[in-house]
Amino acid sequence: MKKVKAGIIGLGIQGKKYASMIFDQKVEGMELTAICSRSASKKEFVEQEYPGVLFFQDFQELIHSDQVDAVIVCVPHYHHAEVSEFALKHQKHVLVEKPLSVYVSQVDSLMRTAEENNHLTFAMLFNQRANTVHQRLKNLLDHRVIGGIRNWNWTMSTVWRTQAYFDQNDWRATWKGEGGGVLINQASHQIDLIQWLFGMPDQVYANLKYGSKRDIEVDDDVTAFFRYRNGESGIFQSRTHDYFGTDQLEILGDKGKILVEDSEKIVLKTFDQSEQDWSSALTLDEMKAAHRNPSYYSETVEDYRDEPSDPYVRILENFAANILTGEPLIATGNEGIKSMEIINGLYLSDWLKKETALPVNQEQFKEQLMERQ
Repeated sequence: MKKVKAGIIGLGIQGKKYASMIFDQKVEGMELTAICSRSASKKEFVEQEYPGVLFFQDFQELIHSDQVDAVIVCVPHYHHAEVSEFALKHQKHVLVEKPLSVYVSQVDSLMRTAEENNHLTFAMLFNQRANTVHQRLKNLLDHRVIGGIRNWNWTMSTVWRTQAYFDQNDWRATWKGEGGGVLINQASHQIDLIQWLFGMPDQVYANLKYGSKRDIEVDDDVTAFFRYRNGESGIFQSRTHDYFGTDQLEILGDKGKILVEDSEKIVLKTFDQSEQDWSSALTLDEMKAAHRNPSYYSETVEDYRDEPSDPYVRILENFAANILTGEPLIATGNEGIKSMEIINGLYLSDWLKKETALPVNQEQFKEQLMERQ
């Protein structure tokens, strides 16, 4: 197999994005051979935009076709697990768009099927993990460049959406169709990065606002608190009504601080020893003199704004390379469960108005979700 023959299931915004990337030969090791959409009107679009690519209205027919080795799942959230499991059962490699599901227990059968077919590639489309800045940040934290993490604070509100965005599909921004709002949709990439960078929290607490600035029934504003067993803590904020938008992550460690701006630039400030150790011997006058004194720390700036690589392309190429050569996956299918566990916990925390331990009680979560549907 020189190239992976890929079929895309779901031709919405993301499906079209991936279809064009692959069809235009921007993804090494992959070719577009089939597309599935429930809408018959998309057939003419596919014929015009992607000549020679097969069109299906039924995802099962596409999967049964011998024209695809792998599928990229881009259907609405509630159907991710169903389509992914069917594909794996019929010996197709699977790359699934985020989130893996709406609630954790929804993927129990999928996980069993993936384990039974572990010769197949099962991956998540967490493209932000492939961002050069996040790869570099992961390396810095893994090597404890700033020592143990004390706390972190991330504001990510560069996901401004208008009412027209929410009105483009009946299922969008509804409990029944999408399973949530900004938390499960736009911010799910950051929730994945949070657990990838900092590990799984022990407890979470959330203050969510529902349809506060848009005519929708789900969340458009989130403030969340993360508590870790080792004493670390974190705060995450996101909203879809902030036109000016901010993307800033600040991580404080025992030996310094990392500031990530716009997911493009890293400012690294480090001490040569723990802050607690060197500061303990300072007099009050020395403390005043030391405030923001560069002689006490070193500072470096790494700017990746001109980085040429596309994280989406990198994830697609990594998926193909894993199938063709065994290259390690950037994000496995199993990793999708972790972000879902956090998202479920944050929703349940807000609904119950109390801090919630992870893993959440799935029966309680589903009961609360069904009430909102």
